[in-house]
Amino acid sequence: RKSAQAEATNRFPDDVQAMMRKPVAERAPEEHQIAELAFRQVIYDWKRLEQRIKGEKKDKLLALKKQLAAFDKEKPEPLPQLLAATDLGPKAAPVLIPKKGPTPIEPGFLTLLDERPAEITSLPDAPQTTGRRAALACWLTQPDHPLTSRVIVNRIWQYHFGRGLAANASDFGKLGGPPTHPELLDWLATQFVADGWSIKQLHRRIVCSATYRQSAEHPNLAAGRLKDPENRLYWRGSVRRLDAEQIRDSLYAATGELQLIPGGPGAAKEEPRRSIFLRVMRNTRVPFFDAFDAPFWISSAASRDVTTTPIQALLLINSQFMLQRSAAFAERLFDSAEGDQQRMIALAHQLAYGRQPSPAEAAAAEDFLNEQTARIDAERAGAADAAFVHDKIPHRDGQAALVSAETPAQPFQMPKTAALPAGDFTIEAFIVLRSVYESGDVRVLAANWNGNEGQPGWSFGVTGKQSRRKPQTLVLQLIGKNQAGKLAHEPIFSDQHLQLDKPYYVAASVKLADEKTAGSISFYVKDLANTDEPLQTAVMPHTVTGEFKNALPLTIGGRATSARSRFDGLIDDVRLSNEALPADMLLLAAENAGSGTIGLWTFEPLPDVFADASGHGLSIAPASASGAAVDPRRQAWIDFCHVLLNSNEFLYVE
Repeated sequence: RKSAQAEATNRFPDDVQAMMRKPVAERAPEEHQIAELAFRQVIYDWKRLEQRIKGEKKDKLLALKKQLAAFDKEKPEPLPQLLAATDLGPKAAPVLIPKKGPTPIEPGFLTLLDERPAEITSLPDAPQTTGRRAALACWLTQPDHPLTSRVIVNRIWQYHFGRGLAANASDFGKLGGPPTHPELLDWLATQFVADGWSIKQLHRRIVCSATYRQSAEHPNLAAGRLKDPENRLYWRGSVRRLDAEQIRDSLYAATGELQLIPGGPGAAKEEPRRSIFLRVMRNTRVPFFDAFDAPFWISSAASRDVTTTPIQALLLINSQFMLQRSAAFAERLFDSAEGDQQRMIALAHQLAYGRQPSPAEAAAAEDFLNEQTARIDAERAGAADAAFVHDKIPHRDGQAALVSAETPAQPFQMPKTAALPAGDFTIEAFIVLRSVYESGDVRVLAANWNGNEGQPGWSFGVTGKQSRRKPQTLVLQLIGKNQAGKLAHEPIFSDQHLQLDKPYYVAASVKLADEKTAGSISFYVKDLANTDEPLQTAVMPHTVTGEFKNALPLTIGGRATSARSRFDGLIDDVRLSNEALPADMLLLAAENAGSGTIGLWTFEPLPDVFADASGHGLSIAPASASGAAVDPRRQAWIDFCHVLLNSNEFLYVE
């Protein structure tokens, strides 16, 4: 590592090299900053060193890593890491304005509010700090500060009423407009400071007020709307829609799925954790949050837009997320009320609305349930296409198939046919991978193989966490005759890392070997969330010459007869071709079937989610019959729960 750092240091200018070679104790504060920034590049290159090792050295490295992996179970769990900012020492680095000369800028506050220079005093309890942050904190929290307490009070008022007393929560200047109730804002700010800056006491004062406890109804509603249509004078309570995160959490709370686990690493959007603990990926947005006006997470948002759009209604009615929550809600009612219809209706209203139903509501619910039970065709509702689970891949139109070991969603199979390739071929798809196996097992995207290494075939998927080569990378397993004339199982790895919950285009273009020349597999990966990133290509050699064809069907989302291979995530536009396609003939460049296309499965509802879009008639079907008979009464309850979760009373607060 030292040699790697020394080599990287030589790439910097002479003055930076001299500073980086200086002992740490002798560096000035600004030199510490530059050294940290420079060494980030050195460490980054060091971590990527493995990718630059090829050939025999790569095999030796993998063998050594495999030996070390035997001791992984003895390693203690890593300690949690905390991100923190700290001073480099009691002497601050000079602050300069670029292109304004070498004169340092001394610390101070907003001249408009305080023209005096900042008084920086040393802190006996923290001798390694400059004291500047403490001075700023003291200045911000002095009782007579004209902004701090007012800004905090205004934000909390905004949380409770949807709009602050000063509408521009992050702009208290002249351009932001005056408060609607300046005396109230001043009084609340004064009381806030007098209460020891207690936010809890401020919440209590606001929610116990007569203003907050007003109803959205009013005896002179029409006249009030004429005089003050925006309710700026708070003459009634305002109807407010829940924020995107609140809607999601409320859905999980009503269904009983919400996991109240605090803290920890960021969770995937599919996990029933509170939304505050979800992992945020700025270039892989959550469609549910986007529909309900969540911020873009790139910059701070003082307030949110609140819109009402057809997209929201369509998502709540049609999305798999809402259909799954409705089914979970109905299951909770059956478990809790033991099938007693009147008790279930009362419990449903209690969980969704926090109140008991009125007699008219209870009667309407019973009528709906009885009519819906009679209306449902059990045979049609239990058909394979009705049980098909789909979702949308970000940055793509249309729907994708959801395959998961945790849900009824299952792999799909094409009937046994002589059309499957016996020579060169290409397999392509658009995917979102939600998890990999903790072991080295492969999440299979598509396969013509049953997992038996003594049987010919092929399998295309993503490696698990304990892969002997590399975790979360594409692998094509070929089982066929090699150059030595023997049946061999040869896994070929792309070494292209795939992130979870991110949309990708992936492909493997296979050229078989002959007796003298090695074959090759061109792996292609395109990050769909980043339009600027080019198509990544990795060409890997292999020795299989052929005879990998078998009598098994093509399986999408797993391997035939092998449960320990199930893909977990979304799959869309799977195309199989009987030739090794070059980059300019892949699905990214040509979305339709080509001359060498065997089958193309797009999972679109027209003409059918299982239809072969290539026109060759090779439709797929669920790997096992969807066979569980549908109970019309239980399905009617799912529909009733769906209605409640779509209602205004669930989504809005009066």
